[in-house]
Amino acid sequence: MSVRAVITDLDGTILPRGGEISPRTVAALRDAGTGGCLRMVATGRNLYSVLQALPSDFPVDYVVFSSGAGAMRWSDRSLLYATHLEEQEARRIAGLLWDYGINFTVQREIPDNHLFYYTSLYPEHEDFRRRVEHYAPFGTCIASPEEIVGAATQFVVILDVRQLRLFDEMRRELSAYSVVRSTSPIDNRALWLEVFAPGVNKGMACSRILEEAGIPWSACAGIGNDYNDTDFLSRCGEAFVVGNAPWQLRERFRTVSENLELGFAEFMQKVSC
Repeated sequence: MSVRAVITDLDGTILPRGGEISPRTVAALRDAGTGGCLRMVATGRNLYSVLQALPSDFPVDYVVFSSGAGAMRWSDRSLLYATHLEEQEARRIAGLLWDYGINFTVQREIPDNHLFYYTSLYPEHEDFRRRVEHYAPFGTCIASPEEIVGAATQFVVILDVRQLRLFDEMRRELSAYSVVRSTSPIDNRALWLEVFAPGVNKGMACSRILEEAGIPWSACAGIGNDYNDTDFLSRCGEAFVVGNAPWQLRERFRTVSENLELGFAEFMQKVSC
């Protein structure tokens, strides 16, 4: 079956850290659209950050953001759907995380999920400190879960190598929710544990768009670079990772060049969208 849709991650896949999206990548996406291929970006970035990163004329049809908590039609910036945690759920999760003695952020409800609560009760992970400082105008420090007001999109917990053992433990304790693993886009080393409403991930969000378009996963090609991309890559008829992906993913999926070496353009040549 020929490829009728392409899904790509953003950071570390087509957008290098501290760099810009290559003109060749833009051209490849534009050509895919001309050929009738549906083009989708699936990113962990929140909506505000997506709008900062992608120009208004970027040649894609849909953007899945916040790891699948929301989706937007790019042509007119219309929000297709958003999924959130109710206030009491958010307070419950915050209470569980509090007991681990690790700082975390709580992103507010879409479309304002660049606004967040954060804790500063424990020694701060360097990556956490940089994240809070970067988004300082949007953050509110809290001293108890009861200070969380309103619905939330997600929680972000940042672990260093000494705390990796906590990931599986936290995932078990939060098994009623969607717990997503990703690598920090800030330092490319720290492990991010993100907690969403049940069923939220990039794969489920992309499924909703593909079903509406009448395109089966078997006719879809995907490319990513991190663990949170596996939810859509594992469903695609053609799945690739860039050469800068973790070795566990490079062993599982076909591999193209690194993002800095135009891996996406190579991917597009292979899938012939």
